[in-house]
Amino acid sequence: MTRAQFEAQLTPKGALLVGTPDEVAAKILRHSEALGGISRITFMMNGASLPHLKLMSAIELIGSRVAPVLRQELASSAA
Repeated sequence: MTRAQFEAQLTPKGALLVGTPDEVAAKILRHSEALGGISRITFMMNGASLPHLKLMSAIELIGSRVAPVLRQELASSAA
């Protein structure tokens, strides 16, 4: 993958979920809308290159900041 291809995947329409919890949640919601809804998403993190504390912090942010936003937005759009 070239640097340009990598950077293209970081954009709002790209596949990589990188950013603040709000940015990640917004990107997931954008993709869900574009695909007509998604029922699950899998996060892959490179545990070999991230220090353990950063990996655990990322997991905590997904559970405490990203997931609640997704649940709320998806519940309100279903209603």
